[in-house]
Amino acid sequence: MEFLNPLMLWGSLAVGIPIALHFWHQKKGQLLNWAATQWLTEKDLQPSRGIRLDNILLLIIRCLLVLMLAFLLAKPILHWATGTQNPQKIHLVQLNPLVVDNYKFELEEALKKGEKIYKIGATLESLNDMASLTYSGSIHPLELQTSINKVHELNREVQTKQFEIYLVNSQVLSQVPSIYVPGTFTLHSVVDTLLNTTKPYLEFAGKHKLFINQANQLTVAAVLPPNEKFEAQPLSNNLVNVLVALQNKTEKQAIQAALKALTDVYQIAFSIDEKLKLQKQYDWVFTDSKLPPDAKVFSTKTRFIFSSENHIPINGEWKTAQFSEEMLTNGRLPEWLGEVLVSHFQLNPSSKSLSNQQIKALFKTLDTKSQLAVNQAEGVQFSKWIFLFFIIMLGIERWLAIRKNA
Repeated sequence: MEFLNPLMLWGSLAVGIPIALHFWHQKKGQLLNWAATQWLTEKDLQPSRGIRLDNILLLIIRCLLVLMLAFLLAKPILHWATGTQNPQKIHLVQLNPLVVDNYKFELEEALKKGEKIYKIGATLESLNDMASLTYSGSIHPLELQTSINKVHELNREVQTKQFEIYLVNSQVLSQVPSIYVPGTFTLHSVVDTLLNTTKPYLEFAGKHKLFINQANQLTVAAVLPPNEKFEAQPLSNNLVNVLVALQNKTEKQAIQAALKALTDVYQIAFSIDEKLKLQKQYDWVFTDSKLPPDAKVFSTKTRFIFSSENHIPINGEWKTAQFSEEMLTNGRLPEWLGEVLVSHFQLNPSSKSLSNQQIKALFKTLDTKSQLAVNQAEGVQFSKWIFLFFIIMLGIERWLAIRKNA
């Protein structure tokens, strides 16, 4: 149990007031001689003010009234609901061969128990069979956060959730400061000790391939180097869709020139639009103004790029990149966009892993609004019962006080 206004509990010290009044009222009165005293009957006389045990009940009731009033003003919040229910397990799995092989038994047992299993990725998919799986590459931490948020929304009716998260322990996860989980969770991470990280690559319409070579440089070639490990299939993006929604003409010209330079050097196929086209899914969006947050042309893979001078409201699930005004004039913009391209498509995945302390510090439990609302609703209901009891006790106290003239 918690209190919204815990300082009001200090009001319970006022319980000393009815105790003091009780003893003051029991102080023996002084007998005064009055001529009309002889005409008064005994039953109409003021009762004796000595110590009377029959007023102890009245004193206890008055003390309880003071304590209940302080308790009500403190506004209690209950947490009984979460403590009595068994948490429902929800599994999120990165479809990596190393992860699936290491935790195959746990995942199969979860399926037998009827527990829900979801694939971590840009599109949330439910897994019903571990026999035939389509493996995916590395995941961006924002994709992981989006998957967690979507699973929470799909299972909002479940008040107590236990997330079981299976993933590869990679330094890529540290690209965000924190990953929030709306409930209790357990991490099941795997470290690739063989450093068998395969590199993804892009392949465009002309069959030329864009990749990172051994010298850690962005390279374009017709054939992949045989002495390096690459993914079996290229990334699905054979065209990079770009929206240049800029009002500033100087920025617009500089961005278009930088994209043209990348096309000339690396033969990257950009599809550039200056206005939204609803039939597309954009990879990059250059903007200097607020964009509609729920547009279907944007996905979790969309990266919003804007100048550091522009103050644009940012959605927490967006991938973003900011360039400085100096890049528009010093010629570094094409090079910087090349780095953004490598990061966006993760062409150079890191094989280093985080320590146990680092990965535990990265994931944080987030108290959900729904659970807080449930606790507050139960606290309001509990306060109503206390208030009803307070009214009843107040009525009893008044009845006893009038009846006993105390």
